[in-house]
Amino acid sequence: MEDELRKIRNWASHGTLKQFYAEIAAKVSKEGYVTELEGNTLTCYRVRKEGGFLGIGKRTIKEPVLKAVQEGNEVRIPDESADPEFIHVLAGLLKQH
Repeated sequence: MEDELRKIRNWASHGTLKQFYAEIAAKVSKEGYVTELEGNTLTCYRVRKEGGFLGIGKRTIKEPVLKAVQEGNEVRIPDESADPEFIHVLAGLLKQH
């Protein structure tokens, strides 16, 4: 996972976090994830529906799977915010590019 995480950090550091967001948002949405950019922080979430009966009362649950913070010219990804499954998916999607 460390190699994949390093690859994502490097990829995100090549431009701005906004550019990285634009590049990955559509790719990860096809895999069931949502990406949000707020200020200098990019957060990716795993989205799932829970509960309800016949679609009534169903809740949407968003679990954070990655948080990237831009500090100057570098992007920092705290290890505790990186879900190994998502890191593997994102690294694979970036490899296809």
